[in-house]
Amino acid sequence: MKQNKIGITGSIASGKSVLTAYLLGLGYPVIDADAIAADLVRPGSDTLKEIAETFGDYMLDSDGALDRDKLGQLVFKDEDARRKLNDLMHPAIIRAMVDLSENFHGLVFFDIPLLFEEYDAIKANGLDFDAVWLVDADEEVQLERLMARDNIDEAYAKEKIASQMPLEEKKSRAHAVFDNSGDLMNLYNQVDEVLEAWTGEKM
Repeated sequence: MKQNKIGITGSIASGKSVLTAYLLGLGYPVIDADAIAADLVRPGSDTLKEIAETFGDYMLDSDGALDRDKLGQLVFKDEDARRKLNDLMHPAIIRAMVDLSENFHGLVFFDIPLLFEEYDAIKANGLDFDAVWLVDADEEVQLERLMARDNIDEAYAKEKIASQMPLEEKKSRAHAVFDNSGDLMNLYNQVDEVLEAWTGEKM
């Protein structure tokens, strides 16, 4: 059976994980970039050693694990540091995703938070998509979710949202847009409709 690669992305705190969890529940394979990244920086890994060499040992906690908060704050504020981290991490993440995808056929989903922001690099490392799905949410809903999820104030949450590619640009590049502002059944119904168009089967 032919394989179709579907990229899934969304603005920060749009609820992308809810959509991917639903797809997993339906039995579809979802390859998660964040999960691969977490494995790449496990204590003792070569990638974690490179991060420490590039940004300093203070990026590791007392147990030798990555201090994600410190690294996150650094790359959020420093564009050069963010570029260095992306250059270090992204090729390895994409290669791992491609390798994993070879185990599946039919629809295969790739959960990548910054898919559009890093699209050229993703494609350059051997991963291209038959379609890209975008999860969206109203700005107020997104803001509330982000503040609650990251335990941050409104000003910092707005700064994080503003640091990403504008939502309207993402929408213009996506093949399907799912509104996740309301209840879960509404989102699931939207997903079912698009899946039916792809598979020709009633969900």
